[in-house]
Amino acid sequence: MDKNFVITIGRQFCSGGAEIGHKVAKYFDIPYYDKEIIDEAAGLLKMSAEDVKKHDEKPPRLWDYPGYQYANYWYSDDPSLMLPISIRIAEAQFSVIGNFADKGNCVIMGRCADFVLSDRPETVSVFIKADMSKRIERAVRLYNISPEEAKKLIKKTDKIRADYYDSHTSQVWGKADYYDLVIDSGKFGTDLAARLICECIEKKSGEKPNL
Repeated sequence: MDKNFVITIGRQFCSGGAEIGHKVAKYFDIPYYDKEIIDEAAGLLKMSAEDVKKHDEKPPRLWDYPGYQYANYWYSDDPSLMLPISIRIAEAQFSVIGNFADKGNCVIMGRCADFVLSDRPETVSVFIKADMSKRIERAVRLYNISPEEAKKLIKKTDKIRADYYDSHTSQVWGKADYYDLVIDSGKFGTDLAARLICECIEKKSGEKPNL
């Protein structure tokens, strides 16, 4: 395509968002960014990718604040070091997301990318949802766990993602008002969901869809 588009994908846990993102990126032959955001942020912060991953898409906690444990040591030559590590990691990831978007067409997964890039007209924000029963089936298949364990894992992960998004954006994670497209992958499947996104992008660009 001649026009640039950055596709951001927010997703409920086990809704197939990553699979859809990969399919969209493959169709357009553009970069797909997910774990790469962790690696780049680790480089910026001079941390290990494993340490960054521990705080990836997780909201700040009270005990993350340095002053919570070291109440008498609030001074620092670098004020940013007084922020919780989770906030510093999120800010580094937001910077990385901006850098990736600057490079051209791409698919960016999660991490408030829709909000971070909301002032860019080339951004198309997507949220993937699915019925709980469909997500439980997927979690059981992917993680080899019981339906009961799957439901607990889904609810826990969704809450973490929602808290992370809400705390950094002051918006409501998954609310249709904040996205260009909201697609139910449980009803449409990942193939059709990906095709719907691609068709919207191509129609927006003024090109004839070839799906």
